[in-house]
Amino acid sequence: MSQLSDANLTEQRSLDAIPNSPDRNKPTGFLLRLAKALHTYGLPAYELEQTMNGCASTLGYGIQCMSLPTSISITILAPNAEPRTFLIRVAPGEVNIERLRKTTKVARRVIEGEINSQQGADYLKEIARTRPDYSSWVIVLAFSVVSACIARIFSGAISEMAISAFIGLIVGILAISSKSRPMLDHLLPAVSAFLATLITLMISQGFGIVVNTSVVVISGLIILLPGLSLTIALAELATQNLVSGTARLMGTMTVFIQLAFGSVIAAELATRFGLAFSHEVIKPVEFWTVWLAAAVAAVALVPLFSARIKDTPWFLLAALTAFTTVHYATEAMGPSLGAFTGAITVGLMAKMVSRFFDVPGAMIIMPGFIILVPGVVGYRSILALVENDLVTGLSTAFDVVVIAISLVAGFLLSSLVHLPKDVSPDQY
Repeated sequence: MSQLSDANLTEQRSLDAIPNSPDRNKPTGFLLRLAKALHTYGLPAYELEQTMNGCASTLGYGIQCMSLPTSISITILAPNAEPRTFLIRVAPGEVNIERLRKTTKVARRVIEGEINSQQGADYLKEIARTRPDYSSWVIVLAFSVVSACIARIFSGAISEMAISAFIGLIVGILAISSKSRPMLDHLLPAVSAFLATLITLMISQGFGIVVNTSVVVISGLIILLPGLSLTIALAELATQNLVSGTARLMGTMTVFIQLAFGSVIAAELATRFGLAFSHEVIKPVEFWTVWLAAAVAAVALVPLFSARIKDTPWFLLAALTAFTTVHYATEAMGPSLGAFTGAITVGLMAKMVSRFFDVPGAMIIMPGFIILVPGVVGYRSILALVENDLVTGLSTAFDVVVIAISLVAGFLLSSLVHLPKDVSPDQY
Protein backbone atom coordinates (compact mmCIF):
# COMPACT_ATOMS: atom_id res chain seq x y z
CA MET A 1 0.00 0.00 0.00
CA SER A 2 1.33 3.44 -0.92
CA GLN A 3 0.64 6.16 1.63
CA LEU A 4 0.34 9.80 0.64
CA SER A 5 -0.24 11.74 3.81
CA ASP A 6 -0.20 15.37 4.83
CA ALA A 7 2.29 15.98 7.60
CA ASN A 8 -0.17 18.20 9.39
CA LEU A 9 -3.94 18.13 9.05
CA THR A 10 -4.03 21.88 9.31
CA GLU A 11 -1.90 22.29 6.20
CA GLN A 12 -3.42 21.36 2.86
CA ARG A 13 -0.13 20.43 1.18
CA SER A 14 -0.08 19.56 -2.48
CA LEU A 15 0.59 15.95 -3.36
CA ASP A 16 3.43 17.32 -5.50
CA ALA A 17 5.29 18.00 -2.24
CA ILE A 18 5.04 14.35 -1.11
CA PRO A 19 8.15 12.32 -2.03
CA ASN A 20 7.60 9.63 -4.67
CA SER A 21 3.98 10.59 -5.30
CA PRO A 22 2.57 9.60 -8.71
CA ASP A 23 3.23 12.06 -11.51
CA ARG A 24 0.34 14.52 -11.72
CA ASN A 25 0.43 14.32 -15.52
CA LYS A 26 -0.36 10.59 -15.47
CA PRO A 27 -3.91 9.25 -15.03
CA THR A 28 -3.16 7.86 -11.57
CA GLY A 29 -1.73 11.17 -10.35
CA PHE A 30 -4.69 13.06 -11.80
CA LEU A 31 -7.25 10.80 -10.11
CA LEU A 32 -5.57 11.21 -6.73
CA ARG A 33 -5.46 14.99 -7.03
CA LEU A 34 -9.04 15.17 -8.25
CA ALA A 35 -10.26 13.15 -5.27
CA LYS A 36 -8.38 15.37 -2.83
CA ALA A 37 -9.66 18.56 -4.46
CA LEU A 38 -13.29 17.43 -4.41
CA HIS A 39 -12.96 16.43 -0.77
CA THR A 40 -11.28 19.70 0.24
CA TYR A 41 -13.92 21.86 -1.43
CA GLY A 42 -16.78 20.16 0.39
CA LEU A 43 -18.24 17.35 -1.75
CA PRO A 44 -20.05 14.63 0.27
CA ALA A 45 -18.72 11.07 0.15
CA TYR A 46 -21.48 9.56 -1.99
CA GLU A 47 -21.12 12.23 -4.69
CA LEU A 48 -17.32 12.19 -4.60
CA GLU A 49 -17.21 8.45 -5.16
CA GLN A 50 -19.67 8.65 -8.06
CA THR A 51 -17.59 11.36 -9.74
CA MET A 52 -14.35 9.39 -9.28
CA ASN A 53 -15.93 6.26 -10.76
CA GLY A 54 -17.00 8.21 -13.84
CA CYS A 55 -13.55 9.74 -14.42
CA ALA A 56 -11.69 6.45 -13.89
CA SER A 57 -13.99 4.59 -16.27
CA THR A 58 -13.42 7.16 -19.03
CA LEU A 59 -9.65 6.90 -18.59
CA GLY A 60 -9.84 3.12 -18.84
CA TYR A 61 -9.01 2.49 -15.19
CA GLY A 62 -10.82 0.55 -12.53
CA ILE A 63 -11.21 2.23 -9.16
CA GLN A 64 -12.45 1.53 -5.66
CA CYS A 65 -12.79 4.71 -3.65
CA MET A 66 -13.80 5.28 -0.04
CA SER A 67 -14.04 8.85 1.21
CA LEU A 68 -13.93 9.67 4.93
CA PRO A 69 -13.99 13.09 6.60
CA THR A 70 -10.22 12.96 7.26
CA SER A 71 -8.91 10.55 4.62
CA ILE A 72 -9.50 9.06 1.19
CA SER A 73 -8.62 5.45 0.36
CA ILE A 74 -8.31 4.69 -3.36
CA THR A 75 -7.42 1.45 -5.09
CA ILE A 76 -6.57 2.05 -8.76
CA LEU A 77 -6.55 -0.83 -11.22
CA ALA A 78 -4.47 0.29 -14.18
CA PRO A 79 -4.55 -1.64 -17.47
CA ASN A 80 -1.97 -4.47 -17.55
CA ALA A 81 -0.61 -3.57 -14.11
CA GLU A 82 -0.96 -4.62 -10.51
CA PRO A 83 -3.58 -2.77 -8.43
CA ARG A 84 -2.19 0.04 -6.28
CA THR A 85 -3.81 1.37 -3.13
CA PHE A 86 -3.29 4.92 -1.89
CA LEU A 87 -4.23 6.60 1.36
CA ILE A 88 -4.54 10.37 1.21
CA ARG A 89 -4.67 12.07 4.60
CA VAL A 90 -6.77 15.22 4.37
CA ALA A 91 -8.36 17.72 6.70
CA PRO A 92 -12.07 18.49 6.31
CA GLY A 93 -12.09 21.55 4.10
CA GLU A 94 -14.40 24.52 4.17
CA VAL A 95 -17.07 24.63 1.49
CA ASN A 96 -15.78 26.64 -1.46
CA ILE A 97 -18.51 26.68 -4.06
CA GLU A 98 -16.51 28.47 -6.75
CA ARG A 99 -13.59 26.05 -6.57
CA LEU A 100 -16.01 23.14 -6.33
CA ARG A 101 -17.78 24.40 -9.45
CA LYS A 102 -14.52 24.61 -11.38
CA THR A 103 -13.30 21.23 -10.14
CA THR A 104 -16.50 19.40 -11.01
CA LYS A 105 -16.39 21.05 -14.42
CA VAL A 106 -12.92 19.57 -14.93
CA ALA A 107 -14.26 16.16 -13.92
CA ARG A 108 -17.16 16.49 -16.35
CA ARG A 109 -14.88 17.47 -19.22
CA VAL A 110 -12.69 14.45 -18.54
CA ILE A 111 -15.73 12.15 -18.40
CA GLU A 112 -17.02 13.58 -21.70
CA GLY A 113 -13.59 13.18 -23.33
CA GLU A 114 -13.04 16.90 -23.95
CA ILE A 115 -9.69 16.92 -22.11
CA ASN A 116 -7.18 14.28 -21.04
CA SER A 117 -5.82 13.60 -17.57
CA GLN A 118 -2.74 15.79 -18.09
CA GLN A 119 -4.85 18.79 -19.03
CA GLY A 120 -7.17 18.04 -16.13
CA ALA A 121 -4.25 18.01 -13.70
CA ASP A 122 -3.08 21.39 -15.02
CA TYR A 123 -6.53 22.84 -14.51
CA LEU A 124 -6.63 21.50 -10.94
CA LYS A 125 -3.32 23.24 -10.20
CA GLU A 126 -4.69 26.52 -11.54
CA ILE A 127 -7.81 26.17 -9.38
CA ALA A 128 -5.75 25.46 -6.26
CA ARG A 129 -3.64 28.57 -6.87
CA THR A 130 -6.65 30.84 -7.26
CA ARG A 131 -6.53 33.74 -4.83
CA PRO A 132 -9.47 34.23 -2.46
CA ASP A 133 -12.20 36.38 -3.98
CA TYR A 134 -12.97 38.11 -0.69
CA SER A 135 -10.74 39.83 1.84
CA SER A 136 -10.83 39.00 5.55
CA TRP A 137 -12.87 42.06 6.51
CA VAL A 138 -15.63 41.05 4.08
CA ILE A 139 -15.80 37.59 5.67
CA VAL A 140 -15.95 39.08 9.18
CA LEU A 141 -18.68 41.51 8.11
CA ALA A 142 -20.64 38.62 6.57
CA PHE A 143 -20.51 36.77 9.91
CA SER A 144 -21.99 39.82 11.61
CA VAL A 145 -24.72 40.40 9.03
CA VAL A 146 -25.84 36.76 9.03
CA SER A 147 -26.03 36.74 12.85
CA ALA A 148 -28.17 39.89 12.91
CA CYS A 149 -30.51 38.52 10.24
CA ILE A 150 -30.92 35.17 12.01
CA ALA A 151 -31.86 37.03 15.19
CA ARG A 152 -34.64 38.73 13.25
CA ILE A 153 -35.76 35.43 11.75
CA PHE A 154 -36.15 34.21 15.34
CA SER A 155 -38.39 37.26 15.92
CA GLY A 156 -35.70 39.12 17.82
CA ALA A 157 -36.03 42.86 18.37
CA ILE A 158 -33.46 45.52 17.48
CA SER A 159 -31.60 44.88 20.74
CA GLU A 160 -31.25 41.15 19.99
CA MET A 161 -30.13 41.92 16.44
CA ALA A 162 -27.51 44.44 17.58
CA ILE A 163 -25.95 42.16 20.21
CA SER A 164 -26.06 39.20 17.80
CA ALA A 165 -24.28 41.28 15.16
CA PHE A 166 -21.56 42.18 17.66
CA ILE A 167 -21.09 38.54 18.67
CA GLY A 168 -21.04 37.51 15.01
CA LEU A 169 -18.28 40.08 14.47
CA ILE A 170 -16.23 38.57 17.31
CA VAL A 171 -16.79 35.02 16.02
CA GLY A 172 -15.78 36.10 12.51
CA ILE A 173 -12.52 37.58 13.79
CA LEU A 174 -11.82 34.38 15.73
CA ALA A 175 -12.58 32.26 12.66
CA ILE A 176 -10.18 34.25 10.48
CA SER A 177 -7.48 34.20 13.17
CA SER A 178 -7.83 30.44 13.69
CA LYS A 179 -6.62 29.70 10.15
CA SER A 180 -3.07 30.54 11.18
CA ARG A 181 -3.36 29.18 14.73
CA PRO A 182 -4.01 25.41 14.81
CA MET A 183 -4.84 25.25 18.52
CA LEU A 184 -7.43 28.02 18.22
CA ASP A 185 -8.86 26.27 15.18
CA HIS A 186 -9.42 23.07 17.16
CA LEU A 187 -11.05 24.97 20.06
CA LEU A 188 -12.94 27.54 17.97
CA PRO A 189 -16.46 26.28 18.85
CA ALA A 190 -15.73 26.19 22.59
CA VAL A 191 -14.02 29.59 22.66
CA SER A 192 -16.75 31.19 20.53
CA ALA A 193 -19.57 29.74 22.66
CA PHE A 194 -17.82 30.92 25.84
CA LEU A 195 -17.43 34.47 24.56
CA ALA A 196 -20.91 34.59 23.01
CA THR A 197 -22.62 33.50 26.22
CA LEU A 198 -20.51 35.73 28.48
CA ILE A 199 -20.82 38.80 26.25
CA THR A 200 -24.58 38.39 25.99
CA LEU A 201 -25.01 38.17 29.75
CA MET A 202 -22.66 41.09 30.43
CA ILE A 203 -24.26 43.43 27.88
CA SER A 204 -27.86 42.55 28.69
CA GLN A 205 -27.50 42.93 32.46
CA GLY A 206 -24.58 45.34 32.62
CA PHE A 207 -26.42 47.88 30.46
CA GLY A 208 -29.91 46.93 31.57
CA ILE A 209 -30.97 45.72 28.13
CA VAL A 210 -33.68 43.07 28.31
CA VAL A 211 -33.11 40.40 25.66
CA ASN A 212 -33.77 36.73 25.10
CA THR A 213 -30.37 35.20 25.84
CA SER A 214 -30.95 32.02 23.85
CA VAL A 215 -31.90 33.91 20.68
CA VAL A 216 -28.84 36.15 20.89
CA VAL A 217 -26.34 33.37 21.60
CA ILE A 218 -27.71 31.06 18.91
CA SER A 219 -27.79 33.85 16.33
CA GLY A 220 -24.25 34.91 17.12
CA LEU A 221 -22.95 31.37 16.69
CA ILE A 222 -25.13 30.42 13.72
CA ILE A 223 -22.24 29.96 11.26
CA LEU A 224 -20.47 27.52 13.60
CA LEU A 225 -23.52 25.34 14.28
CA PRO A 226 -22.93 21.98 12.53
CA GLY A 227 -26.47 21.42 11.34
CA LEU A 228 -25.41 21.03 7.71
CA SER A 229 -22.74 18.50 8.69
CA LEU A 230 -25.34 16.61 10.70
CA THR A 231 -27.66 16.42 7.71
CA ILE A 232 -24.85 15.31 5.36
CA ALA A 233 -23.81 12.66 7.90
CA LEU A 234 -27.32 11.22 8.01
CA ALA A 235 -27.53 11.36 4.20
CA GLU A 236 -24.28 9.38 3.97
CA LEU A 237 -25.63 6.81 6.40
CA ALA A 238 -28.84 6.57 4.39
CA THR A 239 -26.86 5.96 1.19
CA GLN A 240 -24.87 3.15 2.89
CA ASN A 241 -21.68 5.20 3.29
CA LEU A 242 -21.63 3.94 6.85
CA VAL A 243 -18.02 4.63 7.81
CA SER A 244 -18.00 8.17 6.44
CA GLY A 245 -21.44 8.92 7.84
CA THR A 246 -20.53 7.64 11.30
CA ALA A 247 -17.24 9.56 11.36
CA ARG A 248 -18.93 12.77 10.23
CA LEU A 249 -21.69 12.27 12.79
CA MET A 250 -19.13 11.89 15.57
CA GLY A 251 -17.38 15.02 14.35
CA THR A 252 -20.68 16.87 14.51
CA MET A 253 -21.29 15.65 18.05
CA THR A 254 -17.81 16.85 19.02
CA VAL A 255 -18.65 20.36 17.84
CA PHE A 256 -21.91 20.31 19.82
CA ILE A 257 -19.99 19.15 22.90
CA GLN A 258 -17.50 21.99 22.50
CA LEU A 259 -20.32 24.50 22.15
CA ALA A 260 -21.98 23.10 25.26
CA PHE A 261 -18.70 23.21 27.19
CA GLY A 262 -18.10 26.84 26.25
CA SER A 263 -21.60 27.90 27.27
CA VAL A 264 -21.45 25.93 30.55
CA ILE A 265 -18.15 27.53 31.57
CA ALA A 266 -19.45 31.01 30.68
CA ALA A 267 -22.69 30.42 32.59
CA GLU A 268 -20.81 29.22 35.67
CA LEU A 269 -18.47 32.19 35.55
CA ALA A 270 -21.36 34.60 35.05
CA THR A 271 -23.18 33.13 38.05
CA ARG A 272 -20.20 34.02 40.22
CA PHE A 273 -20.73 37.65 39.28
CA GLY A 274 -24.49 37.56 39.76
CA LEU A 275 -25.40 37.32 36.07
CA ALA A 276 -28.20 35.03 34.92
CA PHE A 277 -29.96 34.01 31.72
CA SER A 278 -32.76 36.30 30.60
CA HIS A 279 -35.96 34.74 29.28
CA GLU A 280 -37.58 37.75 27.67
CA VAL A 281 -40.67 36.63 25.79
CA ILE A 282 -40.24 36.92 22.05
CA LYS A 283 -43.10 38.80 20.44
CA PRO A 284 -44.22 38.16 16.86
CA VAL A 285 -42.83 40.58 14.28
CA GLU A 286 -44.01 41.54 10.83
CA PHE A 287 -43.48 38.68 8.39
CA TRP A 288 -42.09 40.95 5.69
CA THR A 289 -39.22 41.96 7.99
CA VAL A 290 -38.38 38.30 8.62
CA TRP A 291 -38.55 37.58 4.89
CA LEU A 292 -36.26 40.55 4.23
CA ALA A 293 -33.83 39.30 6.88
CA ALA A 294 -33.70 35.91 5.14
CA ALA A 295 -32.88 37.66 1.85
CA VAL A 296 -30.09 39.74 3.38
CA ALA A 297 -28.69 36.62 5.11
CA ALA A 298 -28.64 34.81 1.76
CA VAL A 299 -26.58 37.62 0.21
CA ALA A 300 -24.15 37.53 3.16
CA LEU A 301 -23.68 33.78 2.66
CA VAL A 302 -22.12 34.38 -0.77
CA PRO A 303 -18.66 35.34 0.57
CA LEU A 304 -18.90 32.78 3.38
CA PHE A 305 -19.28 30.01 0.79
CA SER A 306 -16.70 31.64 -1.51
CA ALA A 307 -19.16 31.93 -4.37
CA ARG A 308 -19.08 34.52 -7.14
CA ILE A 309 -20.98 37.79 -6.78
CA LYS A 310 -22.94 36.98 -9.94
CA ASP A 311 -24.20 33.83 -8.21
CA THR A 312 -26.07 35.93 -5.62
CA PRO A 313 -29.47 35.47 -7.35
CA TRP A 314 -29.15 31.69 -6.95
CA PHE A 315 -28.44 32.11 -3.24
CA LEU A 316 -31.47 34.38 -2.90
CA LEU A 317 -33.68 31.95 -4.80
CA ALA A 318 -32.57 28.97 -2.71
CA ALA A 319 -32.77 30.65 0.70
CA LEU A 320 -36.08 32.42 0.13
CA THR A 321 -37.71 29.37 -1.43
CA ALA A 322 -36.56 27.18 1.47
CA PHE A 323 -37.63 29.74 4.06
CA THR A 324 -41.05 30.39 2.55
CA THR A 325 -41.74 26.69 2.03
CA VAL A 326 -40.77 25.74 5.56
CA HIS A 327 -42.69 28.66 7.07
CA TYR A 328 -46.03 27.81 5.49
CA ALA A 329 -45.53 24.03 5.55
CA THR A 330 -44.72 24.15 9.26
CA GLU A 331 -47.84 26.18 9.98
CA ALA A 332 -49.94 23.65 8.10
CA MET A 333 -48.28 20.34 9.01
CA GLY A 334 -45.83 20.87 11.88
CA PRO A 335 -42.03 21.22 12.02
CA SER A 336 -41.13 17.68 10.95
CA LEU A 337 -43.27 17.65 7.79
CA GLY A 338 -42.31 21.26 7.21
CA ALA A 339 -38.62 20.28 7.10
CA PHE A 340 -39.49 17.29 4.89
CA THR A 341 -41.34 19.53 2.42
CA GLY A 342 -38.54 22.08 2.43
CA ALA A 343 -35.91 19.42 1.73
CA ILE A 344 -37.88 18.05 -1.22
CA THR A 345 -38.30 21.55 -2.62
CA VAL A 346 -34.60 22.41 -2.31
CA GLY A 347 -33.54 19.05 -3.75
CA LEU A 348 -35.80 19.35 -6.78
CA MET A 349 -34.75 22.93 -7.36
CA ALA A 350 -31.08 21.93 -7.24
CA LYS A 351 -31.65 19.23 -9.87
CA MET A 352 -33.58 21.54 -12.20
CA VAL A 353 -31.12 24.42 -11.90
CA SER A 354 -28.21 22.03 -12.51
CA ARG A 355 -29.85 20.53 -15.58
CA PHE A 356 -31.27 23.59 -17.29
CA PHE A 357 -28.86 26.36 -16.22
CA ASP A 358 -25.59 24.42 -15.86
CA VAL A 359 -25.21 25.58 -12.25
CA PRO A 360 -23.76 23.24 -9.59
CA GLY A 361 -26.41 21.80 -7.29
CA ALA A 362 -24.31 22.96 -4.31
CA MET A 363 -25.22 26.52 -5.29
CA ILE A 364 -28.80 25.73 -4.29
CA ILE A 365 -28.37 23.05 -1.66
CA MET A 366 -25.89 24.88 0.58
CA PRO A 367 -27.81 28.15 1.15
CA GLY A 368 -31.14 26.32 1.07
CA PHE A 369 -30.14 23.83 3.73
CA ILE A 370 -28.68 26.55 5.95
CA ILE A 371 -32.31 27.60 6.45
CA LEU A 372 -33.46 24.01 6.95
CA VAL A 373 -30.72 22.36 9.03
CA PRO A 374 -31.44 21.38 12.66
CA GLY A 375 -28.27 22.88 14.13
CA VAL A 376 -30.18 25.75 15.70
CA VAL A 377 -32.62 23.37 17.36
CA GLY A 378 -29.70 21.24 18.56
CA TYR A 379 -27.92 24.12 20.23
CA ARG A 380 -31.19 25.32 21.70
CA SER A 381 -31.46 21.98 23.46
CA ILE A 382 -27.92 22.44 24.77
CA LEU A 383 -28.76 25.88 26.17
CA ALA A 384 -31.84 24.42 27.84
CA LEU A 385 -29.65 21.81 29.53
CA VAL A 386 -27.18 24.51 30.56
CA GLU A 387 -30.07 26.34 32.21
CA ASN A 388 -30.99 23.07 34.04
CA ASP A 389 -34.22 22.74 32.06
CA LEU A 390 -33.83 19.00 31.48
CA VAL A 391 -37.32 18.36 30.13
CA THR A 392 -37.08 21.05 27.46
CA GLY A 393 -33.50 20.09 26.62
CA LEU A 394 -34.24 16.40 26.06
CA SER A 395 -37.48 17.14 24.22
CA THR A 396 -35.70 19.56 21.90
CA ALA A 397 -32.88 17.08 21.31
CA PHE A 398 -35.46 14.52 20.18
CA ASP A 399 -36.88 17.14 17.81
CA VAL A 400 -33.40 17.53 16.30
CA VAL A 401 -33.29 13.86 15.37
CA VAL A 402 -36.80 13.90 13.90
CA ILE A 403 -36.15 17.04 11.84
CA ALA A 404 -32.79 15.74 10.61
CA ILE A 405 -34.35 12.47 9.49
CA SER A 406 -37.13 14.39 7.76
CA LEU A 407 -34.57 16.48 5.90
CA VAL A 408 -32.64 13.45 4.71
CA ALA A 409 -35.81 11.63 3.68
CA GLY A 410 -37.01 14.62 1.70
CA PHE A 411 -33.65 15.15 0.02
CA LEU A 412 -33.28 11.48 -0.96
CA LEU A 413 -36.85 11.38 -2.24
CA SER A 414 -36.16 14.39 -4.47
CA SER A 415 -33.14 12.55 -5.93
CA LEU A 416 -35.48 9.84 -7.25
CA VAL A 417 -37.16 12.28 -9.62
CA HIS A 418 -35.84 11.84 -13.16
CA LEU A 419 -35.37 14.85 -15.38
CA PRO A 420 -35.62 14.75 -19.19
CA LYS A 421 -31.86 14.10 -19.46
CA ASP A 422 -29.44 12.18 -17.31
CA VAL A 423 -27.95 14.20 -14.51
CA SER A 424 -24.42 15.28 -15.32
CA PRO A 425 -21.51 15.28 -12.87
CA ASP A 426 -21.36 19.08 -13.03
CA GLN A 427 -24.26 19.33 -10.64
CA TYR A 428 -22.14 17.88 -7.90
